[in-house]
Amino acid sequence: MKALLVDDEKHVRDAIRLLGHWEDFGIDTLLEAADGDEAIAAITAHQPQIILSDMRMPGKDGMALLEWISAHAPHSKVLVISGYDDFELVRHAIRHGGMDYLLKPVEADELNASLLKAVTAWEEEDAIRIQSTRQSIVVNRMRPHYQDRLLTELAVGRGSSPSHMQRLQDELNLPCLIPVCSVAVTSLSHLDADCLAKYRSQPDLLVFSVLNICAEMLSTPDEGVMFRQLDQPDEIVLLHWGPSTSLEHILDKVNHGLEQTIQRRLHFGISICESYPGGISAAYLEASSRLWRRNAVQIKQRTHASVESSNGNKIRRLTAHEEPLRMAAMSCRASSVAAAVAEWLDPITDLEVVSAEQIQQWIDELEWMLSHWLDDTAGSSFNEEEVTEERSIPFAELPLDYEGLLSFPLLRSLLEQRLLAAGKALTAHHHANPDPMSEIARYMDAHYQEDLSLQQIAARFYLSREYISRKFKQQFGLNWSEYLGKLRINNAKLLLQNPSLRVAKISEMVGFQDEKYFSKVFKKMEGITPAEYRKTVFQPGT
Repeated sequence: MKALLVDDEKHVRDAIRLLGHWEDFGIDTLLEAADGDEAIAAITAHQPQIILSDMRMPGKDGMALLEWISAHAPHSKVLVISGYDDFELVRHAIRHGGMDYLLKPVEADELNASLLKAVTAWEEEDAIRIQSTRQSIVVNRMRPHYQDRLLTELAVGRGSSPSHMQRLQDELNLPCLIPVCSVAVTSLSHLDADCLAKYRSQPDLLVFSVLNICAEMLSTPDEGVMFRQLDQPDEIVLLHWGPSTSLEHILDKVNHGLEQTIQRRLHFGISICESYPGGISAAYLEASSRLWRRNAVQIKQRTHASVESSNGNKIRRLTAHEEPLRMAAMSCRASSVAAAVAEWLDPITDLEVVSAEQIQQWIDELEWMLSHWLDDTAGSSFNEEEVTEERSIPFAELPLDYEGLLSFPLLRSLLEQRLLAAGKALTAHHHANPDPMSEIARYMDAHYQEDLSLQQIAARFYLSREYISRKFKQQFGLNWSEYLGKLRINNAKLLLQNPSLRVAKISEMVGFQDEKYFSKVFKKMEGITPAEYRKTVFQPGT
């Protein structure tokens, strides 16, 4: 801690330096100044926490210095040491933040008592400032997520009540009257693997890039809003307060911006909301369906306002071919695996219509088969990373090309590589995963605000739910849901220290969808309700 002595008489500064118990108060640096101008220079350069100043000095005197301090260094604690017992000087000192007014010659006990009071006041206020900064960081980090949560609730049909719409209005300043609304949905899972690989270590940067481009095309809330659909982290939704024709023009500009930024264009499903806000959910589902049911073997446009007919094509399910694929995998021969994959895949290459939804279904079937095979060998020791490379990007990686169309060579390669890896895991003995439960815990630490489920975590880390439940409890002494609840409650306790945040808002910000349930969980873990906890924080002396 630093202190500054300001007096035009050096012998006075020397006396004060000798009288003060500086080290006892944690003051390890003593600065000096002979007048107000030197003091301002020292304060600007060194930012001392405690300032002791005379009032009558040549040049800029103590009165002018206190005025400057109150405007430019308001957190500093000022003690006035003067030879003048003048009411106007005392009043001026108090008005501009002086903590005490000591008369020369000052006594040691009097000086040190005032120093103790000043140091204590500064430390208490500094602790409050640090806490406030931490709260601001948490709130600023959560605010975009909170807005996305409100809009997600609206889109999925859980948030069209008057109270919810009022919160949206308060947060986003939406237009009071919205006569027509168009909805667009895109998915980052429709990008090719090369593009996604660039963002593997920073997936949120990809999301931010897309959201930023969309925001540039929606210059004000009067035109529309865009958000990340938190129930489907790969989806971005755009609500436009206007007809679909103007929405398509906006999406063309969005894709032009994306091509300049990430060198790709996205596909969008679009729909019209017949009645806002109640019809948003149906329009969102329709737009999402049109995106996923687009034809992924031919490209005609990037915006999809309808679903292309499959002309009666019967798509072959991968699981219908499970046994030949499993036997080929267990042979551990690349030629046998390639032949089994070709038997299933070759007829599909002649189809004129294959939807993105169908591609996702094939990938889901592949994951289910591999998980099923590995679960059946749970008693043996193998490395599941041999079967599935760890994925840090939270999007499905589909075998798509640069244009977002199905690449049959990529699909063939994906199937062959995964099956060969599965065969190796099924027929050989390997060491167990180094520490997958710690990876899951770190993921939960970063995403506790989201609607996490064991199924989502299992899919992300390519482990069975039963395996995670058993191993997580063994390693951490808590099951995954207890661990998640503890994370949320600990962050809620921090936010409850901000009196301007309502309990209902805090509940949503830490991942609870229902305030009553939040209060119930909080009381179970802490023994008191959130409101009672907040009262203990703000009790005098705490």
